[in-house]
Amino acid sequence: MAVYTKLNEEQIIDFLKLYNIGTLIHFNGITEGIENSNFYLETSKGKYILTIFEKRVDQQDIPFFINIMKYLSSREFLCPNPIMDIQENYLQHLQNKPAIIVSFLNGKSKTIVTKEDCFNVGSYMASMHIKSNNFQGRRKNSLSISGWDELIKNCSETISTSTLNKIEPNILEEIQDSFNFCKKYWPNALPQGFIHADLFPDNIFFDDNKISGVIDFYFSCNDILAYDLAIAVNAWCFEDNQTFNNKKFDKLIKGYCSLRNLSTKELFYLPLLCQAAAMRFLLTRLYDWVHTPKSASVVPKNPNEYIIKLRHHKQLVINQNYDESLK
Repeated sequence: MAVYTKLNEEQIIDFLKLYNIGTLIHFNGITEGIENSNFYLETSKGKYILTIFEKRVDQQDIPFFINIMKYLSSREFLCPNPIMDIQENYLQHLQNKPAIIVSFLNGKSKTIVTKEDCFNVGSYMASMHIKSNNFQGRRKNSLSISGWDELIKNCSETISTSTLNKIEPNILEEIQDSFNFCKKYWPNALPQGFIHADLFPDNIFFDDNKISGVIDFYFSCNDILAYDLAIAVNAWCFEDNQTFNNKKFDKLIKGYCSLRNLSTKELFYLPLLCQAAAMRFLLTRLYDWVHTPKSASVVPKNPNEYIIKLRHHKQLVINQNYDESLK
C-alpha cells in the first residue's frame, strides 16, 4: 500500500455519494507498500479501505483482483470484501484512475515474528490454496519466469552503472546468472493454481496472535503453488540481520503441510523457487529504488536485503541435482 494520488476531504466526500456506506468521518493515507494509492476511511456506517490503482497496474487485471476477494470471502477466508456502489458496480474511477472500496479488517501486521506465527502463516496459505481451488478466474503472473528477462532489461537500460555499483558491484550480472539457471530448470509440471504472490508480514493481520485476515491481492495470479510458499520463505524466515532461521522455515512448511501436503517434487524444487523469488523481489526493489517519484508518500524498500537472500538460496541450490531431474 502507498499514496501516489493526493486526495482532499471534499473529493472523498463527493466520491462516497456513489456508495451507500455512510458519510465521511475521517480519512488518512496509508504509506506502507509500493504499488497503489490507499486510504483508510471511517464513515458513519463503518471502516473501509479505498484503493486507487496506479499506472503500473493493468486495468484489465482489476476484475480478477475483485473476483478473487469476493470468492475467498464467500468461502469464509478472511480478506477484504469489495463493496458495491449504488449502481451495483465494484469498480469506479477517481481522479481519472480506477478505484475500489473494500471492507476493513481488524488487527495489525506483526513486526516481531515468532515460529508459531510462521506455522499459522503456512497453514493459512494452504487454506487459501485449497479454498481457491475451483476459482475460475485466470491471470498470468507477469512477475514470474516469463517476465524476469524484461525486468532485467529495464533495470539495465534505466539504471546507470554507477548507481548499480553503489548498491552492489556487478549485481545485474549476478541476477542474470540466477535467471539463466532458474529458466533452465523451471519446474512447470508442479501443481499450479491461484497464488497471492505477495504474502509478506505487512499483508497479514493478527489479532490476539491469531490471523485476522490477508490483504493486498494486487499481485495475485495463477502460478506454481509452491512458488507462493517460496515467496513466504523469503518474507518470513530471515531475521532482521538477514540470517536464515531454520526453525521458522520448518514451522512454515509444517503449517502448510498441516492442510496441504507438499509432494516430493515440490520439496525438491523449493530451494530453486526460493532463489527465484529472491531474484524477483531484488529486481523490483532495484527498479523502485531508483524510479519511485520523489512526490510519492512512500518509502521505496532497500534492495540490499534481497542480495543476501539470493546468495543464501544459491548456496542451497548448488546441492540439488537438477540435471538428473530433467531426465
